[in-house]
Amino acid sequence: MRTRALFLFLLAGMVGFASMAQSSDAVWAYINKYKDLALEQEARHGMPAPITLAQGILESGAGRSGLTKSSNNHFGIKAGSRWKGHTHKAWDDDPYKSSFRVYRSAAESYEDHSLFLKKENSGRYGWMFRDLSVYDYRGWAYGLKKSGYATAPHYAEALIGYIDRYRLYEINGGKKLRPGKTNIITRTITREVLVKRTDLVIDDEVETEEEIEVANLTKKYVVEINGVDCTILYPGETLSNIARKYNISKRKLLEYNEIANESDVQEGDIIFLAKKKNKFQGSQDNYRVKEGDTLYSISQQFGVTIAYLSKLNGLNLFNQLNVGKKLRLK
Repeated sequence: MRTRALFLFLLAGMVGFASMAQSSDAVWAYINKYKDLALEQEARHGMPAPITLAQGILESGAGRSGLTKSSNNHFGIKAGSRWKGHTHKAWDDDPYKSSFRVYRSAAESYEDHSLFLKKENSGRYGWMFRDLSVYDYRGWAYGLKKSGYATAPHYAEALIGYIDRYRLYEINGGKKLRPGKTNIITRTITREVLVKRTDLVIDDEVETEEEIEVANLTKKYVVEINGVDCTILYPGETLSNIARKYNISKRKLLEYNEIANESDVQEGDIIFLAKKKNKFQGSQDNYRVKEGDTLYSISQQFGVTIAYLSKLNGLNLFNQLNVGKKLRLK
């Protein structure tokens, strides 16, 4: 399944996906913009800066999610009965909209995130503040997952993936940790730490299977196919997760992707966040059918409606496509 997801990503790059380097721009921009806030939370509350940044990137889609843009909510924290501030209704895993906390600024969101973990839910997460070093980002990542912060099965690995790939451990003076290793560091760092591409390069050493797995999770933000915003359904995600993250109803997502039920999509599938086009605008004129292709999967790959492809090629949804057959895209 992992191979299938990677294949779809690489294939989509031929028809409009941003390259990995281009897509990383949003992550680099997020890190440089909010690293100081993360360091402040570490100094004030003992919340590890690398973990805070990784959570912010993951939960907010590198600052690009609809919830973050409308509510300054970088961590997807719901309102709950204790919240006395403004709320914002957005789609979640539930079949109805949930209430999320609204903040006046990103700084307020970061502060509330630390307090949410350390004080508001001290019985659940407090042990990490007591028992784990701020440099033990692996322990924090698995601790958050174990304590119920997220239901996605690969949540801890995703956080570690961001931290390792972008060397976020250097922000607070830490070092890269291998599985099963911890790190005790006492050196002081300055607030002038800058995060730049030249500083944070991917290690040349051979990557472990886990690092290869989580590296794929770092592509988790919006890109385009045929001028239409889309993303990919990643391990542990559901259509409801995507609906919440981008503040789009699940009904609309089903409509945009021309499917009837959430069960019709699986890990690695392209998910459009807006209606597909009735015309292909790329430079490619034709497409050769490959093993496993359907009219639907091709329409997803190129960001056009099934009706457009069907009419253009004199086909219907139930026609079997022969491998090697040339389909017109224009």
